[in-house]
Amino acid sequence: MLKEIFRFELSYRKARAANYIYFGIIFLLCFFSIASPLVSIGGAVGQIKPNAPFVIAQMTAIMSFAVTMITSAIMGVAIVRDFDHNTEAILFSTPMKKIDYLLGRFGGSFIVLILVYSAIWLGFMSGFAVGKYVPWEVDWKTKELLPFNAWSYLQPFLFYTCSNLFITGSLFFMSGALGRKSIVIYTQGIILLILYSMAGSLLSDLDSKETAALLDPFASETFDFVTRYWTPAEKNTMLVPFEGVMLYNRLIWMGVGVLALIGTYYGFSFNVVRNSIFKTKAVVRKAAKVVKPELVIIPVVRQVVNTGSHIKQLIRLSFFYFKMVIKEVPFLAILICGMLLLFVNAMNMGQLYGTNSYPTTYSVLNLINGFTLFFLIISIFYSGELIWKERSVNFNLILDTMPMPSFISLLSKFFGLMIIYLIMLLLLIVCGVIIQISYGYYKFELPLYFGTLYSSTLIFLALYTMLAFFIQVLVNNKFLGFALCIVFFIVRGTLDQLGLEHSLWQFASGGLGTFSDMNVYGHYVTPFSWFKIYWFALAIILFSVAVVFSVRGSEAAMKMRWKTGKLRLNRSMLIFVFAMVAVFLFSGFYIYYNTTVVNKFVKSDDREDRQQQYEEKLKKYEFLPQPRIVESNLKVDIYPYDRDFTTEGFYYLKNKTQQPIKDIHIQQSADDQIHTDYLKFDREATVTETEGDFRYFIYELAQPLAPGDSLKMSFKLTFDTKGFQEGGSNTNIVFNGTFFNNLYFPTLGYNENFEIGDDNERKKRKMKEKERMLERNDPRGIAQSLFGDDADHIRFEIVIGTAEDQIAIAPGYLQKEWIENDRHYYSYKMDAPMADFYSVVSAKYAVKKDAWNNVNLEIYYHPGHEYNLDKMMKGMKDALSYYSKSFGPYQYRQVRIMEFPRYAGFAQSFANTIPFSEGIGFIARIKDVDKDIDYVYYVTAHEVAHQWWGHQAMEAGVKGNAMLSESMSQYSALMVMKHEFTPEILERYLKYELDRYLSGRAFERKKEQPLEFVEGQGYIHYNKASLVFFALQDYIGEDSVNSAFRKYLTTWKFKDAPYPTSADLLKEIKKVTPDSLQYIIHDMFETITLFENKTTEASFEEKSKDEFEVTLKVSSEKLRADSTGMETNIPINDWIDIGVYGKDEKGKDKLIYLKKHKISQKENTYSIIVKEKPGRAGIDPMHKLIDRHSDDNTKLLVKKNKAVSK
Repeated sequence: MLKEIFRFELSYRKARAANYIYFGIIFLLCFFSIASPLVSIGGAVGQIKPNAPFVIAQMTAIMSFAVTMITSAIMGVAIVRDFDHNTEAILFSTPMKKIDYLLGRFGGSFIVLILVYSAIWLGFMSGFAVGKYVPWEVDWKTKELLPFNAWSYLQPFLFYTCSNLFITGSLFFMSGALGRKSIVIYTQGIILLILYSMAGSLLSDLDSKETAALLDPFASETFDFVTRYWTPAEKNTMLVPFEGVMLYNRLIWMGVGVLALIGTYYGFSFNVVRNSIFKTKAVVRKAAKVVKPELVIIPVVRQVVNTGSHIKQLIRLSFFYFKMVIKEVPFLAILICGMLLLFVNAMNMGQLYGTNSYPTTYSVLNLINGFTLFFLIISIFYSGELIWKERSVNFNLILDTMPMPSFISLLSKFFGLMIIYLIMLLLLIVCGVIIQISYGYYKFELPLYFGTLYSSTLIFLALYTMLAFFIQVLVNNKFLGFALCIVFFIVRGTLDQLGLEHSLWQFASGGLGTFSDMNVYGHYVTPFSWFKIYWFALAIILFSVAVVFSVRGSEAAMKMRWKTGKLRLNRSMLIFVFAMVAVFLFSGFYIYYNTTVVNKFVKSDDREDRQQQYEEKLKKYEFLPQPRIVESNLKVDIYPYDRDFTTEGFYYLKNKTQQPIKDIHIQQSADDQIHTDYLKFDREATVTETEGDFRYFIYELAQPLAPGDSLKMSFKLTFDTKGFQEGGSNTNIVFNGTFFNNLYFPTLGYNENFEIGDDNERKKRKMKEKERMLERNDPRGIAQSLFGDDADHIRFEIVIGTAEDQIAIAPGYLQKEWIENDRHYYSYKMDAPMADFYSVVSAKYAVKKDAWNNVNLEIYYHPGHEYNLDKMMKGMKDALSYYSKSFGPYQYRQVRIMEFPRYAGFAQSFANTIPFSEGIGFIARIKDVDKDIDYVYYVTAHEVAHQWWGHQAMEAGVKGNAMLSESMSQYSALMVMKHEFTPEILERYLKYELDRYLSGRAFERKKEQPLEFVEGQGYIHYNKASLVFFALQDYIGEDSVNSAFRKYLTTWKFKDAPYPTSADLLKEIKKVTPDSLQYIIHDMFETITLFENKTTEASFEEKSKDEFEVTLKVSSEKLRADSTGMETNIPINDWIDIGVYGKDEKGKDKLIYLKKHKISQKENTYSIIVKEKPGRAGIDPMHKLIDRHSDDNTKLLVKKNKAVSK
């Protein structure tokens, strides 16, 4: 019987058009992801080849997950369809066995499922085969492809796709067989999505990455975990191995699939009427009272059909549909799983370096708003379920005869869902408050909860629900309606590639923007409101169309529906629809006027065209000799509540070259909101060339500027905010928390930052590849500092006017403060030359003050953000103390930290001022000082270090320059941390830095450079540098490194061009490094060197109460990598740490032994005597060396039994 059922299932599936449609959808998605720029699924970047095994495996894994709905449609209905078609009574009365029935249905459906999904590898393969011949542009056409290898396509399909199909197919089959309802199948799909999201959340935490990799049922996060450190060379050559975590993940989840099938067999009832899973108490019925028919009084029924009755119908039906949904177990399961996901995500809320932030209300709202896909799925599926509710139980013909307008049915279902959304959002608010309470945080800000969720989120849900109703009604097919809703969402994501970039084209666009405690929702509220009016009007129009075409009775044909629908277009409805059309058109026009007439809207292609033209026309001027700014004297008037400012002032320009300068090239800001009122010189000058499109002007001086001579350049410019902009609006000038720098002001000469930076885009435009930086020995680069070639050091003075209730701050010392015409003015002046890099900040601040020696310390913060002020203050004091003692005196009499809104997430060091984002320190929650990394203290120390490295010694604008500012600041901050925190905290910090470096090099777009030639690659000059410099001081001594830094600073302090390079610092480091350790300079700075250290065996024996012998077997390999990550083994002859950990009084790890051992072969055994009971030991326990598998560096010690003597 099994064979017949299996064959029948195959025959049935073969005759179903849906299976061919599914195959076609998957094939086309995969084909066009390769052969079209409109569809993107993963893909190659930088050095990774488009058809690299890694890329194909990644795309296969994504597709296997993305089209899971098709799995549910095939596997879930294998049993459900018998109940839908009412054939179960016939089937269950035949002599077939349950095992044959279930296996036959499952086996036949599963074979068809694999055939449908074979479209994945066929689509990818066909895309590469045909893509080179398509007439349109495809990014990889200009790239070199790897030779064809069929196994690169089949291996991930067999291991990823087929295993996923078995797992999800088994689960969907089980839910369909046991639930006997389609909604149960959808619910399970949503629960799987929640599990996947949980895995993604846990993967963000370094300590739980492996757990997360095991938890993911689709193995997408597992794939990311296994390949997270792969270099471009490995991605181009290696197949993803099915071993270790990947193998365990597949075995665990395939085991779940097997258990699901076993559970299906034992749980499935071969009876038409099955016993309820939940037993209910029998109801005792009383005998009915006998009443004679002739005594029954039949009441007179009067039909009342008016507006009042319609409103009652609407209200009662709305609550009826609401109760119908919330009473269903699937919905409750979705809701509970969603809340569980929220609690799981809250575990890593705002996490940086493994340290959480305080659960501010906006942080919790960010978690909730991350549920967009979750909300979307609920709205799509429950819209379809309610639209088809009556028809699914054949009750529609009865209901349709009721005296009720057609719009009541649809509108009541919509309102029923809206009530559900209201309750759901309220529950999420309760969950948010519970999360805050669990963190000991009691500032709930309920108005912010309700204001955000019941505006932005609720409107989003309402818009997509009305759209789903419109689609479901028009296509009149539930499953096709589901598919079209998903297709619509996918197509919406490709509109930018189609050139429809303006938000007027993109349904439900116009978000509420980023919330900041300082600036609340600020200027985002106005465009948000107009866009929501626009989209709501359109959604109501679509809903009205749905009302007209809604099915009533049996008129399923569109022609008949239109014939009936015309009768519903009464005068009231027509007036309503036309009113909505008027609102839609007016709001659309108003948005268009603001975003494209009052403000300029530039499409990405047009912007890149402009960048290309800028480079082609003006690149010839890049290194043209120009004077340099030697003085900047400005008056800046900020109008924060209008989001405007004006700047008036002058520069003094000096010719520091050896030849006269006749032409002065001025580059104005590219921001369209900046308008120059005038720009003039104190001598006769004529504009000889104007590149107005680029705001580039060439002034010819009547009398050339002689070498050593100066001239005054005066200017006035206005930043004018009008209306609102499309997309990303300006977040520098805001109501509360304005922060901008001198890049808004005129600069001298060509600006290479205006060029197209993406190499793929440059190749498409037949432009040569852009070099990141000039070579280290290029004299043109040595002649300019890291801040550019406009100036060396400048004299600086500024007056800032702002709103009366705000404080304005700039570099320099406060000379005067006054209020005039309801405005607050501040005058600042620097008493010594400084870098041509300054900022202007204005906000409503509270101030915390302190002092270190004769240096005033001030923190300007938003009231309510007092959590970490003491840590910042201590960070400033400790940094100033250490740096002054180790490197040289601090050059200023003050340090000021100013909080700015979290539109950006960085801190930045200007002369004696440090703007500091509210998002990276002011709300950090350092609870466990023995575990949590105090990154507030660390970031503060890092930014203070820039007052030495970047402001006292400015480096040249060449390769390796970031090593002299960022890397030296990393080291400096690390040393301050070293003297403040335990070795275990430093070990944890260095492990994060190692993870970030290895992850960063995996996504290198050009080529990885050694540290001495770093080209603005943050993963090198920040993360690798932390490891390198910490290891350096460990090898040669902290005092030796500080001595080299101090000598470097003495040589280059406050010097103008020519500027130092990384070679100058390395020269000083080599001087203090013993000959026996010179190799580490070559390994750490001049090459890309990695290690493969591992502890293979670890045990200990208790010799006495105070003496323990630890025995370790370790292996070590040394590798050298090229710029693509290709590694080669090289001989090892290195000093490497061997360490042993015990436990402190709190039961936490503490180092009880750490010593370097000379390692000159791969396998080594060590016997170590310690005075405390050991718990863990290994090689390089502090992660000072770069090791891609550092988790196996240490191992828990196993106690050896003492030998018994006879």
